[in-house]
Amino acid sequence: MENEVTMYSFKKTPRKLQPVKKTVLRQYRELVDAVKGTLFPSTPKEGWIRTVRKALDMSGAQLAERAGMTRNRISVLERREADGDITLNQLKQLAEALDCDFSYALKPKKAVSDIMQERALKVAKIEVKKASKNMFLEAQSVSQEKEDILISELAEEIMRAGGRKLWGKSKEGKVF
Repeated sequence: MENEVTMYSFKKTPRKLQPVKKTVLRQYRELVDAVKGTLFPSTPKEGWIRTVRKALDMSGAQLAERAGMTRNRISVLERREADGDITLNQLKQLAEALDCDFSYALKPKKAVSDIMQERALKVAKIEVKKASKNMFLEAQSVSQEKEDILISELAEEIMRAGGRKLWGKSKEGKVF
């Protein structure tokens, strides 16, 4: 089985992360994982700009004056926000005019380590399945149990390698 593992291994040995880089990577993962458990309200149908403006009992013309814009521009931006077609800078500017803090976040559906582990398993399965097809054609196929072990070992190796091995394209140039 050692030969089989070697056949699936990457040619280069996984890079060794320096202690500082490891620490920085861990801090990024902790920051992103902290957002995962946060509850965010869903965006109102009219969008936040119009909703906050109405809650403040402020007219569009009054917001326009505070933001240094025309009433028509405010109306356009409120519609664009509701349609999901507004820039972050425009939202920041209007949040300031509404005396609001502005923030946004990407909230992962799962822990970063879980996302990475799933990805490593997916990449490993694809690689092992490709090799298994070739082995089958040469009448050298392995049992499902051995194939599962190879997938697991390769996934661990991919996790250690990280970066390009984890998120890169296949040899055929396909993103998977």
